[in-house]
Amino acid sequence: MHDGALDVLEIARLRLNTAELAYLSACQTATGGLTLADEAVHLASAFQLAGYRQVIGTLWPIQDAVAADIAKNVYTHMRRDGGLTTRQAAAALHTAVQRARAAHPREPHLWASHIHLGP
Repeated sequence: MHDGALDVLEIARLRLNTAELAYLSACQTATGGLTLADEAVHLASAFQLAGYRQVIGTLWPIQDAVAADIAKNVYTHMRRDGGLTTRQAAAALHTAVQRARAAHPREPHLWASHIHLGP
């Protein structure tokens, strides 16, 4: 971050009772660190601990252009019925990843990194 490190413990301590969806479109947001590689707590799970019902994150480095297309498609899908609803976040991500896969069938490193955590 421009003003310092984004601390997983600091995020996990937040209490955001009405938070719905955190979309973490950055590299390796759902991957643990090198020091505690076998730990389940990572940036995406920290947002869940803070109170977000659903989190979208990535398992490895992602390409900016493809990640932007996936994010655009996720939000387009969630706005399909006129308003923005997060109820379909998992399905929206699935649809967006399918589109990226169709565009880059021989390059799974471009689209398979995105995951959804939550109900």
